[in-house]
Amino acid sequence: MLKSITVSFLFVWILFTANAQTGENYQYLKQYILTQQNLKVDSSNFLSIYHNKELHYLYPLYKSFNQEKKIIDHLSAFQYYNDLSEIISFNGDYLSSLEIEKKSYDSNLEDSIYKTLNKQSNLLLGVEFKDAKKYILERCTKQKVVMINESHNKPQHRAFTASLLEDFYALGFRYLALETLNQFSNASLKQVTVLTGHYTCEPIGGELVRKAISLGFKLIAYEDSNYNHTVNQREYTQAEIINKILQKDPAAKILVHAGGKHVEEAAASDDRIPMAAYFKIISGIDPLTIDQTSLTEQSTSEYGSAVYEYYAKKNVLISPVVLLKNNKPKDIFDLNFCDIYIMHPPTKYRNGRPTWNSMNGFKKETAIQPIYQTLFFVQAFYEKEYQEKLIGKLVPADQSYITAQDGYYYLYLQKGRYQLVYRDMQYKILGTKVLVVE
Repeated sequence: MLKSITVSFLFVWILFTANAQTGENYQYLKQYILTQQNLKVDSSNFLSIYHNKELHYLYPLYKSFNQEKKIIDHLSAFQYYNDLSEIISFNGDYLSSLEIEKKSYDSNLEDSIYKTLNKQSNLLLGVEFKDAKKYILERCTKQKVVMINESHNKPQHRAFTASLLEDFYALGFRYLALETLNQFSNASLKQVTVLTGHYTCEPIGGELVRKAISLGFKLIAYEDSNYNHTVNQREYTQAEIINKILQKDPAAKILVHAGGKHVEEAAASDDRIPMAAYFKIISGIDPLTIDQTSLTEQSTSEYGSAVYEYYAKKNVLISPVVLLKNNKPKDIFDLNFCDIYIMHPPTKYRNGRPTWNSMNGFKKETAIQPIYQTLFFVQAFYEKEYQEKLIGKLVPADQSYITAQDGYYYLYLQKGRYQLVYRDMQYKILGTKVLVVE
């Protein structure tokens, strides 16, 4: 890696950071990395935030810039852009994450989908919008098992689940089962580190777990540890692990947070029978299943994305809602694989960051002054967790390479003491500083 940046590059960088907008920093990093001949990346055909046994949040971006065609040829464009979208979301750049996810879809279908939507009857005709959190809590009072999903590149889904935790605990839920949790003996389930899980290395994912631990939830890792299993064997194993909790503790009430289609109660084909469907069969319990993915920006398909965008423009939403028709939950796609479908409002940005980073007021926007000329990436670690020698194992409370128009970085942090870590574009630490958020 280069030890310094040229004077001309610094000049351009200073001009850029003074006027940076969301998305531009990602492009600027790409342009910079492609000029660095001495910056080497490995030859593997996948993107990972783990490099040399430590967390390196920018490393997979370096790989994507240098080896895009090679990785696409190995994985497929769909998988590559989905993986890259996830990685970008870990870095706090949600706008770029959505833009990259869009590349995984067939943009040629967009016009025909919109024409179909304009011709057909209104899918939301007669549909009421109810506050999602309030409605879910009303439905959960007598439930033993509630399952809610996420799109792995959309941290707002983790933020919404986190907003439910206190109320779920008050309703008697004591177990939080997370698909992402490390299922091996070296798991860190009492403190958030790199060994807690993969998606808990994303800052809001980390905050979800920290909040659960502080409330007294027992964390359950239920992912299948046998990587040789078929798709259906994996789904069945997940269901079986969750069911074993109830066998050991018949009075247990469990909140399950899963990825994508795992929470569906019916199978679209025999090739994939979802975890929730298996759980329903082997436990005899009908879980309350909640989908967050189909009615969020970009949805889960080209059609879903177009439907969401079409109706989001027609309906002003300020918070997540549940769709009801005749007082019953409505799936506007008429698949009805889940009990409840949440529609999230389009993301609002402030200083380049999504405002849902506040986690429903749990965290506040905090301005971070750029104090180094070559600064690119800012991280905030909880002071009580921070150890300089172990920084590569620690998960930030928040992090971002987005700069606002005033040149500042804006992180979302709750009250407390933090260790700020300043990094350049090659992930080199430029310095650290204690920050107190009042």
